[in-house]
Amino acid sequence: MSEEIHIAGVIVAVSRQHTEDVRANLAVLPGAIVHAVADDGRMVVTLETGSAPATLDCMDAIRALPGVFNVALVYQHAEPAAAMEEMIS
Repeated sequence: MSEEIHIAGVIVAVSRQHTEDVRANLAVLPGAIVHAVADDGRMVVTLETGSAPATLDCMDAIRALPGVFNVALVYQHAEPAAAMEEMIS
């Protein structure tokens, strides 16, 4: 089985008082990047993992953080890791 790259876009709904704590936790979660934070606490986050189950594990870990109301998957893409090295013409 070849190695894969899985990229997922998620919206994380967080209570306003926990926004900075959740953002700090996401900063240390491997493969997680916070791209935007709305005034109401919603965050746009991407996750890069090696498998679909690993993506779900990351989403579960985020969902378990204090102050997180919901984690919604809005995009997912998977391809062989070797494809990342291919030249695009």
